[in-house]
Amino acid sequence: MDCLINPADRIFVAGHRGMAGSAICRALQSSGYSNLLTASRAELDLEDGPAVQRWFAEHHSTVVVLAAAKVGGIQANNSYPADFLLDNLKIQTNVIETAWSSGVRRLLFLGSSCIYPKFAEHPIREEALLTGPLEPTNEWYAIAKITGIKLCEALGRQHGFDAISLMPTNLYGPGDNYQPTNSHVLPALIRRFHEAAEANAPSVTCGGTGTPLREFLHVDDLGNLWTNGV
Repeated sequence: MDCLINPADRIFVAGHRGMAGSAICRALQSSGYSNLLTASRAELDLEDGPAVQRWFAEHHSTVVVLAAAKVGGIQANNSYPADFLLDNLKIQTNVIETAWSSGVRRLLFLGSSCIYPKFAEHPIREEALLTGPLEPTNEWYAIAKITGIKLCEALGRQHGFDAISLMPTNLYGPGDNYQPTNSHVLPALIRRFHEAAEANAPSVTCGGTGTPLREFLHVDDLGNLWTNGV
């Protein structure tokens, strides 16, 4: 297998302002890749198919990193299921299909470990995908991500498109979201402990039973994994 990226590649990082996308940009830049292409939402709405097609036609990227997504914690996923399903399906389909039809050499699609069944055996194996029911509180986001994986797989099988699907575990680090209603578990806990410390509160109460186990990955480690060819 050839290297994932080379210095001549024009690398489009979709979602470069997000936590994962910004970490990948930092890793690419620190590794000497200068041909980075980015676009803010004001410059390019990834939910707008024709706009995505025009952007690809104008910028001629050779590698695409799809880190853009509508994301949030349990409360946000549970409160806006249609938004999490529709918005992510639009973003993924527009970028992946246009990348393939535009002749992009390689695409990296970032998903989430929530794609696996709620009661998958641990450690989770890739073969566990689609073998059982999903966690109900974020199944809409998970279904969208599964669809993205399968679209990459289908384009590879039918057309030879080189698309890599990467499913990181819970990310944390610079650029994280600390909003009380739509953050992920680690920043939510950090905010709760910080506010309790500022208020000299005698204790902190967290939801849940305390028995679930979670795995966390620093977002810069994610960026370095891919740019180092893993």
